[in-house]
Amino acid sequence: MKSPALLLPIAFLLITNTVQAKTIHISPDIRLGEHDGYGLQLGVKDVMWLDTVFISIGKIEGESTGIYTDSYRKEKVHTYRLGGQYAFDRAKVHKVQLELGLSKYSGRYYNYNNLSKEHYKSDGISYSTSYVYQATDTFGLRAGVEFNFFGPFSTPRVFDTTVNAALGFTISI
Repeated sequence: MKSPALLLPIAFLLITNTVQAKTIHISPDIRLGEHDGYGLQLGVKDVMWLDTVFISIGKIEGESTGIYTDSYRKEKVHTYRLGGQYAFDRAKVHKVQLELGLSKYSGRYYNYNNLSKEHYKSDGISYSTSYVYQATDTFGLRAGVEFNFFGPFSTPRVFDTTVNAALGFTISI
């Protein structure tokens, strides 16, 4: 199966209806939670009825040990989303971002009591929402939350879900 990341640029071009953008949107972020990571948004401004339309890619990874058992978990989650930003005031200072897309989970689970080792891979749905404070015409601050949902019993995680906070900034050039 081809990577879902290849589908995002095609979907992005179809939604924007244009290749001549007035302004480019760039927004790097860091993701904090049980596992840490990073992400990047690339898009164009003033498309259709939205302030910005963008693609978003990201990665979180980390290691954890069991609290009650002798276990160890190493995990990675890659996200590929399509999103939009909408200004909900006349001054266009306060904005909201909504993103929806795919997530790919890969992880290893070790149990030291019975010396077992398990590998997990799963595809899922990724959703994110953020608040943007547009400080100037070209610079804004962004804070949000990201959810990644995987199939039941497809990961060693409780509820097969990851939740992370995202902090970043936006630049329009």
